[in-house]
Amino acid sequence: MKTKYIIFAGFFLILIGAGIGLKMFFKPHADISKLKTEYKVEASGLILEFEQDENAATAKYSEKILEISGNLVSKNKLPNGTNLLVLHDEMQGISCQLDSIWAAANQSAIEALETGKAVTVKGICKGYLMEIKVSPAIIVSK
Repeated sequence: MKTKYIIFAGFFLILIGAGIGLKMFFKPHADISKLKTEYKVEASGLILEFEQDENAATAKYSEKILEISGNLVSKNKLPNGTNLLVLHDEMQGISCQLDSIWAAANQSAIEALETGKAVTVKGICKGYLMEIKVSPAIIVSK
């Protein structure tokens, strides 16, 4: 009799685990434009913070919503169709991978961007590896 209850409880726990896993897998795409900005920073200041103390800057900014203002150095379209903007410096700048859903709806805004001009992007900071990674991101102003 106890074996039957143990098997039933085990099956029930597996079912709950599968349900939670499916819910997380099919979680809706985060709309960056509706998320609250946690830090508004200049590109040069953000890079300086990471260069001076990477661990402290990572603890402060990692997985946070940033609004970053700076000069657009380059804009590229990656082979997978993702739009990539680089702010401040080509080598040690801020690499912003634009949100694919936002980019599809705002292609004219992306095409209107000019290198050397000021731009503000909003996105989730993913950390620092030769450059600061921000993904997904959207253009707030140009």
